[in-house]
This record gives sequence, structure tokens and C-alpha cells, in this order.
Amino acid sequence: MSTADAALIALGERFERRLLEYMDAWLAWAPLMRAARAEAESDLAGFSVAIQRNGCDAAQARMSELEDDMQPLAEEIIATRVTSLGGLRAKALVALWEALPAGAFHHGAFEFRDDGEASRSLFDAVAEMTGMVPMVRELEARLAADAE
Repeated sequence: MSTADAALIALGERFERRLLEYMDAWLAWAPLMRAARAEAESDLAGFSVAIQRNGCDAAQARMSELEDDMQPLAEEIIATRVTSLGGLRAKALVALWEALPAGAFHHGAFEFRDDGEASRSLFDAVAEMTGMVPMVRELEARLAADAE
């Protein structure tokens, strides 16, 4: 294994720890955001109060903190050439992060930004080759439970 690939794998491991923390933070934030929106409906001032009162703002701050840590790792992972399955796994972790739903209201699944077919097919193959299937299925189950 090359030094560059070992570095990419190490970046991927750091990114994965942050991704799992981010997912926990996202799943804490989403129901708070939905509750605040439901409470305030179209009252913008009431919405701001509801976000502060129910802790949604604190959850959002945690997500932002994690994003600030993850973004430079993601950029480095994207820019690094892959020569092993470990490196491919690091890149798949970044793709997984980018496929998280864009908002608190979602359909209980990852959101691949193109037609969904090609990206999902490729991602599933990468997940299978890199041993990520159990984590992906667990996170999808958590998203589905949150959408209910």
C-alpha cells in the first residue's frame, strides 16, 4: 500500500467517525425542526422562538461544528487518487454524507442528486465491496424511522 493510500484510508477513518456523529446530530435536529415549524406554522417570529425554545438551534450549531470539521476532510478525500478498496471506501463515505436529506422533511431515504438510479447503483456496489452495507442499512433504517 502506498503512503498516499494509507493517508487516504486514515482520512476516511476520521471522516467516518465524524459522519456517524453528524448523523446522530442530524437525527436529533430534524424532529426538533419539524416540531418548531408545526408549532409556529407561518409565524416567522414564532418560528424563531420555537427553534430556540426546543433546542433546535443548539442541534443546528452542533451540526455546523461537525460540518466545519468534515468539509476539509471531504475535500482532501475527493482530491486524492484511489488505489485500494480502503481508499474507495473513504470516497464512498463522503458520497454518503452528501446524500443525506437536505432538510428536516424527507422521505426516509438517502437523496442521490441525479436520477437516483446510476448513483445508487454505483454507491451500493461500492458499499458492498467495502463492507459498508450494514452501516448503510442501519442509517437508512434510522432515516425511515425518523420519517414516520
